[in-house]
Amino acid sequence: MTSSTKVPGVDQQKIHQESMELAPKAPGIVPFMEEEMVRFEAESARFQSGEIDNAEFTPFRLRHGVYGQRQADVQMIRVKIPGGILTADALDALGTVSEKYAPLDKGHITTRQNIQFHHLPLPDCPDILRFLGKVGLTSREACGNTVRNVVGAPTAGVCVEEVFDPTPYLTAYVRFGIRHPITQTFPRKFKTAFTGCDAHDHVAAAIQDLTYVSQVRVVDGVTQKGFKVFVAGGTSIMPRLAKPLYDFIPEEDYLRLALAIWTVFNNADSLRKNRMMARIKVLVDRIGVDAFRDMVEEELKNIGPIDPKPLMATDDIQQETPPSLPAISSNGQNGGGEYGRWKATNVTAQRQEGYRVVYVKPTRGDLNAKQFHALAEIVRRYTGGHAHATQEQNLALRWVPEGHLHDVWEALKAVDLAESGAHGITNIVSCPGTDSCKLGITSSMGLAKAVKEEVESWNGLLEDEGVQDIRIKISGCPNGCGLHHIANIGFHGAAVKGPDGEQLPAYELFLGGNYGGNRVEDSRIGTRIPKVKVPAKFVPDVIKQITSHYKEQKNEGESFNQFLDRVGLEQVGEIAAAAAAAAQSAAAGSDLYFDWDRTNIYKLERGEGECAV
Repeated sequence: MTSSTKVPGVDQQKIHQESMELAPKAPGIVPFMEEEMVRFEAESARFQSGEIDNAEFTPFRLRHGVYGQRQADVQMIRVKIPGGILTADALDALGTVSEKYAPLDKGHITTRQNIQFHHLPLPDCPDILRFLGKVGLTSREACGNTVRNVVGAPTAGVCVEEVFDPTPYLTAYVRFGIRHPITQTFPRKFKTAFTGCDAHDHVAAAIQDLTYVSQVRVVDGVTQKGFKVFVAGGTSIMPRLAKPLYDFIPEEDYLRLALAIWTVFNNADSLRKNRMMARIKVLVDRIGVDAFRDMVEEELKNIGPIDPKPLMATDDIQQETPPSLPAISSNGQNGGGEYGRWKATNVTAQRQEGYRVVYVKPTRGDLNAKQFHALAEIVRRYTGGHAHATQEQNLALRWVPEGHLHDVWEALKAVDLAESGAHGITNIVSCPGTDSCKLGITSSMGLAKAVKEEVESWNGLLEDEGVQDIRIKISGCPNGCGLHHIANIGFHGAAVKGPDGEQLPAYELFLGGNYGGNRVEDSRIGTRIPKVKVPAKFVPDVIKQITSHYKEQKNEGESFNQFLDRVGLEQVGEIAAAAAAAAQSAAAGSDLYFDWDRTNIYKLERGEGECAV
């Protein structure tokens, strides 16, 4: 372990050990520790009094999941939801935080299954975190150069094609990594996912630093559980797809392997020279996956057995109690119109007969207090006891009896959560952008709203099945928190000069990316259309032109990506290029100089982000 991993005044090994001992009895996967809150209050007071400066306080604050915002003197709390698992009590607590502490009365689901609250005064943060801790929620290491929230499939345990449910292994991994001495000051953040499905990628596995995919093999007549392992995926300015590291690691070795990989990453001092290029993908890109594997195996020689079973214990955290199946009636099976569309697009079968997974589609991932509380009641009454956040900024309700679907739809409709199209083109994914992020260049949330309104205005175009399947994702900067790299149509924020030399908000365009519906190995990073920056106000129309071109020219049954593979990007690129060229004739002070949902003329104002602190 390098000296850079030590935090002054903190016995990391002691806290890590205490955390692991508390974990099996905690009301959540990650245990709350009052000792840490006392220290957080003390360090916050020292910072506010000027005793310590921002450079010293920020890394400490980040390890507690409290993130600085674009706006001065307010914070964002990132609530860490391992595997996306939310109990009814947790949903109620999130609703209470929304109404009592969040000025905007809402929480935001992220593309890593976290819940974020924005514009919070620093002195309120300990009270919020204590309150969340009572229902098993935490923000410990949700930010900073640590092991971030671990992503899990929202259908874990109910997926038709699942090899085995990896959630207990995800749980042990999370607990093993929290406050571990070697994970406290990595060169940069470290992102992990677990999935039980080898045939379909439910966790954007190819853009994670480390992904475990459930596998079984038979040796001498004995069935053995284990994992296929992928490493070194990522997006941002250097997008890379994860590479296979091992075809099979036995279940008893998966934590040993994690520690070995963490150690190699932590000891890669070359990465510490430039925090913007300090991800594990950079190391693997430099030395190759074979050399990286050799380094991992050298570390494994020094790591003894690590039994994950004590850390898998969760009491009732992961236990779901399915409601009794009612008699199937028209309530669950029939119905056209609005309900029929919702059922066709937001409801899928699970492997347990008679039960369904219901997807809830909040607008841009935002939920207000009333919606959180309503969801808690729906979860208690109609599900196995959990909701699962998804990387599409939705929620999945599992174990819903077929016969109760109409009741669930009505309950969701009462709080504006019964919108159809949970997996289609109207489900626009977006990061917060300049609404709150220091690194934001453009109003990605404002654009997401405009794009959704544009798409919903289409008539015959929207009825095409291939068009419905297109995924649109938007990031307010190149870092990719909106997952634009793996969208069929993706955008990231940029700025372009108008004819008067002043800046206009704009977007770079990516085409042909994907994940989900295929194996990890089949995932793709979208191709950026070079030298093209589309003015923000032209983006919705550009999407319509691209989509119309696809509908008119595609072959029968041809998906959007298959169409691009066949015809190439030149024609579609010309559509975007024409919009970009139009910016050069923009009249001074015209609408193009205003970003979406903004009343002031655009000015590029990008602060120093905290991801690399």
